[in-house]
Amino acid sequence: MASSKKVKVRTPGGKEAELIPEKTWTLAPKGRKGVKIGLFKDPESGKYFRHKLPDDYPV
Repeated sequence: MASSKKVKVRTPGGKEAELIPEKTWTLAPKGRKGVKIGLFKDPESGKYFRHKLPDDYPV
């Protein structure tokens, strides 16, 4: 776990939840800023999903 900061995300089931990502990484073309992505686990179904993280989130 990269950080313990919660992020407000929409789960695949369509509900809003505040979750902590299990893994974080940056997707960026060479020489560009890119976006931060987090891997989350849906508390209801147990399925994993990805969601964009805020720019100020520590990776």
